Amino acid sequence: MRISTSQLFQQSVNNMMEQQLRLSKVQLQLSSGKRLANPSDDPAASLRNLQLLDRQAQNTQHLSNLDSAASRLDLEGGTLTTGVDLLQRVRELAVQSVNAALSPSDQKAIEVEARGLLDSLVALANTQNANGEYLFAGYQVGTAPVSADGAGNFTYNGDQGQPNLQISPQRQIAVGDNGASVFMGIQTAAGGLDSVFGIVSNFADSLAAGTPSTDTLTDIDAALNRLSAVQADVGARQRAVDQQSQVNQSFGLVLDQERSRITDLDYVEAISRYNQEMTAYQASQQVFSRVQGLSLFNYLV
Repeated sequence: MRISTSQLFQQSVNNMMEQQLRLSKVQLQLSSGKRLANPSDDPAASLRNLQLLDRQAQNTQHLSNLDSAASRLDLEGGTLTTGVDLLQRVRELAVQSVNAALSPSDQKAIEVEARGLLDSLVALANTQNANGEYLFAGYQVGTAPVSADGAGNFTYNGDQGQPNLQISPQRQIAVGDNGASVFMGIQTAAGGLDSVFGIVSNFADSLAAGTPSTDTLTDIDAALNRLSAVQADVGARQRAVDQQSQVNQSFGLVLDQERSRITDLDYVEAISRYNQEMTAYQASQQVFSRVQGLSLFNYLV
């Protein structure tokens, strides 16, 4: 088969262009610092990189949820601590009230303080977070959970919901408690059920009537036990959030390292490859230059 001058010329051009493309690819990698400039550079590695990006996005969302969970639980924990302190003071007043040596004016002073503590407890149950959402309303975050009619009756207006947040692919955690489980349905010494507020209100009413009873102490202790139990549960969830946050942060570092291994450029190898491609490109230019001068007419006299 005869090879014409034009065929030799075109083949040399094609070789030079192909070598130039290889050189440009290495130059792009060196300038970007990335091994995968395009998916076609390594389809398998590109697919793995996309999978890792998706995992990173999930992990970032879970870390954000953990921050939100920590904030909510910190607020609830602090609120419950205040509630326990208020009830402890109510209990101290109840102990004082059964002292037969108290005068009517002393009992009146205790009653006034007890009603003030009651108002504080109701306000505490209606605590809102930074977004204006009620902490103890369940899913009804726009509704004040506890209301009073002024006659010693207290109503819970929220629902039984318990908000949760996803903190890992397989794990959710409760970031709140509804007021029904915290403040309502407490077993009393009389055998019925009452709320934290009703117990304190009854105590104040007994002082007003001059009939304080030791049963009040039993009821207040039951209210304290309820708040303390919820407080302990919140503390356990706070520890779980801290632990999961450490796990997720460590996992994020692993994902970063794996993506770096796949996508980042090995500069030593790339520079060596660049020198090889540059040498090959220069050689192709020299070959093209020689082919340009080849013609049968150059050898005809």
